[in-house]
Amino acid sequence: LPEAFQVSVPMRDGTFMALDTTREAWTSVWPSWELNLPAGSGYSIYNLFGIAILFYLVKVTIEGAGGTSQYMIQRFFASRSDRESGLLSLFWTVLLAFRWPFIAAIAILGIVFGTQSGVIEDPEAVLPIVINEMVPIGIKGILVAGLMAAAMSTFDSTVNAGAAYWVKDIYQTYINPKASEKTLMAHSRWASVILVVLGLGFMLLINNINEIWGWITSSLGAGLLVPTMARWYWWRMNGYGFATGTVAGMVAAVLQRLFLPEIPEYFAFMIATSASLVGMIIGTYLAPPTEEKVLLEFYKRTRPFGFWGPVRKKIKGEVMEKINKENRRDIIATFFAVPWQVVLFLTGMAVIMKRWDEFAWLGVILLALSTGLYFFWFRHLSTEVKVTD
Repeated sequence: LPEAFQVSVPMRDGTFMALDTTREAWTSVWPSWELNLPAGSGYSIYNLFGIAILFYLVKVTIEGAGGTSQYMIQRFFASRSDRESGLLSLFWTVLLAFRWPFIAAIAILGIVFGTQSGVIEDPEAVLPIVINEMVPIGIKGILVAGLMAAAMSTFDSTVNAGAAYWVKDIYQTYINPKASEKTLMAHSRWASVILVVLGLGFMLLINNINEIWGWITSSLGAGLLVPTMARWYWWRMNGYGFATGTVAGMVAAVLQRLFLPEIPEYFAFMIATSASLVGMIIGTYLAPPTEEKVLLEFYKRTRPFGFWGPVRKKIKGEVMEKINKENRRDIIATFFAVPWQVVLFLTGMAVIMKRWDEFAWLGVILLALSTGLYFFWFRHLSTEVKVTD
C-alpha cells in the first residue's frame, strides 16, 4: 500500500465521496476511538468507533453465551460427545481464520487498483472488480467457484432450516401432529419455495448490503439473543418464554425500522433486546415450568452453570463438585478463548498487510493464549463429567 491514498464511502443520497487516508491508519491493529466520516455518509454511525467496537463485543459475547443455533447447530448435533463438539468448534474457528485475511487482501487489492485506475466508488463493487481485473485466469475461476460454493452452502442450509422450523416446530407440532411423511415432504418443499421467493422479493427493497446487514444482525436478529442465552442458564425458561421473547424482539425491530430507521445500530440493538427480555419473562411465567424429568435429563447432559438451583439439588454432592469444577474451568477458558480467536484473525491479517512488527507481538500473544487454552480447555476434552443418577 502507498503511504497515502483515497477510499470511497457511500452517501445517503446515493452518491459517493472519496476520503483521504493513510497506510498506518488502514493497517494498524489498534483502531481509533473516533472516526471522521462525513455526516451524510451511510457509515457515519461508526464515527464513535470505540463505542461501536464495545457494542459488537457485548453482542458477540451474548451470542456466544447462547451457544450455536439455527442451521449451524446441525453440525454439533452430529457429534457424539463433548470432545467431538469441542474439536468441531476448534476446527470451525481455524477455518474462519482464513476468511479475514482474504477480506483484507481483497480490500488492499481494491486500494491498489484505485491508485492505478481511479478510486472504486462503490465499496460493494470492490470484490467483483478485484476478481475481474487483478486476479489471473485460472485462479480467478477457482476463486469464483469457491465463493459460489460458500454462498450456496450457506443459502441451502438457511432455507432447509427455515423449512424445518415450519414443518417440525409449527405444522407437525400444533396443526397436524398425525401428518404423513408425504404431507410433511410437501410442506417442506412449499416452505422452501416460499422462503426463497420472499427473500428475492425482499431483496428488491434493499439499496445496499450494509444497510440491511446492520439491521438484520443488530436489531432483527437481536430478538433471538436473549432467549437463546437464557435457555442455558435459567431453569425456569420454557418454550413459551422462548417464543414470546423472540416474537417481541422481532416485532420491536420491525417497528424500529419503520419509525426510527436512522438511529445507530447499538440503540436498535438495545430496543430489540429489551423488548425480547420483557417478552421472554412474561411468556415464561404465564406458562407452567418444564417437567422436572426433562429438566433433570437436560442438566445431566449439558451441565450448565447459572440459575439451576432446584435442579442441582437433585444431583449427588460429589457429582456436583465435579460439575462445579468443570464450570469454573470453562469460565476461565473463555477468557483465553475469546482473545485467542481475535488474535488468530488479526495475525493472519497482519501477514497480508505486511505489518511484521505487529505480526511479531501478535504471534507471542497467540502462543501465550494457546498455552492457556490448552491447559484450561483442550486437555480436559476427554474428561467429560458423566451424571448417571
